[in-house]
Amino acid sequence: MTSKKITKFLIFIVFIIFISLGLPDSVMGSAWPAIRQTYGFSVDMISIFGAIQLGFSFCSTLIYPRLSKIWTMDKFIIYSTLLTIIGLAALGLGHNTFSMLLSCVFLGFGQGAVDITINDFAAKHFSNSLMNFLHAFYGIGVSLSSFIMTFAVQPGRTWQLGVGIIASAQFLILLLAFITRDKFNEKAEATHETKEIAPEKMKFQHFLIPTFYFFYAVELIIGRFYSSFAVEQLHFSMAVGAAITSFYWAGLMIGRFLTGFTAYLLSGRTIIFLHFLLLLIGVSFGFVHQISFQYLSGTLLGLGLAPLYPTAMKQAYEKYSANTAKRVISFNMAFVNVGMFFLPIPLGFLFEQEGFSSYPFIIAVFALILAGLSFLIYSKKSWKEFQ
Repeated sequence: MTSKKITKFLIFIVFIIFISLGLPDSVMGSAWPAIRQTYGFSVDMISIFGAIQLGFSFCSTLIYPRLSKIWTMDKFIIYSTLLTIIGLAALGLGHNTFSMLLSCVFLGFGQGAVDITINDFAAKHFSNSLMNFLHAFYGIGVSLSSFIMTFAVQPGRTWQLGVGIIASAQFLILLLAFITRDKFNEKAEATHETKEIAPEKMKFQHFLIPTFYFFYAVELIIGRFYSSFAVEQLHFSMAVGAAITSFYWAGLMIGRFLTGFTAYLLSGRTIIFLHFLLLLIGVSFGFVHQISFQYLSGTLLGLGLAPLYPTAMKQAYEKYSANTAKRVISFNMAFVNVGMFFLPIPLGFLFEQEGFSSYPFIIAVFALILAGLSFLIYSKKSWKEFQ
């Protein structure tokens, strides 16, 4: 951690900027039934466009180390936020495949750059507690955008109104970042190890946590397809479908805030198992085709998944030496990106061809796989068997 003075005002600014990362994330998922009608797309096209967006987001993380040698962090924040605004404008104003592709490119680059820049800044200057709360503010952004889109798809309104509101919120955050840019006027160059580390042979147990993160793509799958499941399979209105997705994102946000407090009282293992119980209850409610149960399912799915990503990440350092843990964490990030990139594509094709009747079963399978992997990761007896 550097000697830069961290004030409450600076923490507030960073948290607000991180909200901008979540604001565009639920737009297509919550309002896809309405968006695809405007563009004339099939149900499964959301998987293709989502993969394209993730691909360009990954590209921005590759470009970041090179640009960080010449750019300061304030430039990254300002330009990346501007790119997300352009992407939202292309989405809301367009009516063809080209404008959708343009939107995915700009949103991907912009959100990827915001993500890595703020995480880099926070890793340098924030405590572990503040880091946990920082990621909860992403939940605020994605939940807020989902509720905005729910409002926009009500009868008498258009989904473009919701995109316009979210783009306006992004513009206000851009103004805040520009006004306070001197707070981030430091080199964004990532730190590197000064001592070369000899490569270590990776064993089977080293890939347990990365495999867990591969299947953690279920978080994105639920956010992408829940609204379409509610509309296409359960025949709820588009507004209800968007609202159920909003409850899911809200559950994820609330769960991460709660975990920030319960982490002081409970072990990571206890937190994981308690939230898996919530997750499995949420999965079971998803099979009940009533609106009230779907709202409960969405909320519990979000609460159940909330602590899995940040809490499981810490297991690498608890199980292995520092050198090995760093390699495992790099695999974690690679596996989660691969899962979120590839898994929605065949599922989108399946839903387009066969309908959404299989959706709750697929979510149940993912939840059970995650639970099984968590048992292997957190069970001392099982862990020793893989040594």
